[in-house]
Amino acid sequence: MMNSEADIGNGKTRLTDPVIRESSRIPILIAIICGLIAVVAIIIAAVALGRGQASTTVVSSGGGQPQSSSQSSAQSPSGTVSKVWTIAIGHDYGAHEYIDTKGYLAGFHHDLIDAVCKAAGIICETIWQPYVNCWDSTKGQRATAGKGLIGRWYDACTGWYTTVDRIQVFSFSDPFLTPTQSRFFVKKGQENLFNARNLTGLKKPIGFLDGWASDEKCLARDTSITGSTLPVNNIKHILTTAEMKTQIVNGEIAAGFASLKDLKHYPELAPVGVPFSCMINGNAMMTRKDNDFNTHWNRGFAKIKATGYRKICTDAKTKHGNIGDVNCLS
Repeated sequence: MMNSEADIGNGKTRLTDPVIRESSRIPILIAIICGLIAVVAIIIAAVALGRGQASTTVVSSGGGQPQSSSQSSAQSPSGTVSKVWTIAIGHDYGAHEYIDTKGYLAGFHHDLIDAVCKAAGIICETIWQPYVNCWDSTKGQRATAGKGLIGRWYDACTGWYTTVDRIQVFSFSDPFLTPTQSRFFVKKGQENLFNARNLTGLKKPIGFLDGWASDEKCLARDTSITGSTLPVNNIKHILTTAEMKTQIVNGEIAAGFASLKDLKHYPELAPVGVPFSCMINGNAMMTRKDNDFNTHWNRGFAKIKATGYRKICTDAKTKHGNIGDVNCLS
């Protein structure tokens, strides 16, 4: 039987038991393993930092399947890193923006975004958003910037008219559609029951699409109408054109005030009164004043306007004509 021996004369202990020798190696092995783990952790952290910002799910500009792309940059075909321009778009604007039978976003605006961004040589992704996140309005108060656009959630909002209020807050690209005029809308067959020239003594409110160009501030500028400046209790903001149509048909509001393009595609409604313009210019891309997206957009639009714009407009009649009309530039 082997035992430990002590060399008292030399002042040191000599280990001769193999069990003791083996146990002395364990702390060394543990230290080596911990060191390897630390090196691996440093490598993983370095790779993660090199990848930049996290990804977010967006919808391609053609209304196709959702895909993942960086919030700030993407890999171009040449392998270089390019900025991804994010564009907010809705689904409740006739042939311009709607949801197709398969549940995807579609419309003229998607077709235009694809063509313009390709011509400009930029990477664009659309993100569905409620319209109020681009431009918002509260009855009785001035309209204001939507929290999404002013909050830098995306670079631009699609197809917004240039108006007196908006141009003091945001910048606009060159227009790609013509402006339209606004009218009152009532239930078809009841055109003679609403006096579009005198709004005093209304028993029901006038409906306005929340944040859209044809708002109560625009109506107040039409001084040819008696009582055009409405009291707050005669103003009702409505979020969608479908809900506006329902409230007009059901008699919940006296009439709706909107542009011809907003409600014209509902056969249950009829426009009344004298047209009035609420727009300075036609549909355009709306951006923050510190964002240069419009520089790239205008460059791309100038190219397709000279080559493919008319075809996009012609194709829209076939692809989206069952939803409504598109007022292309002449």
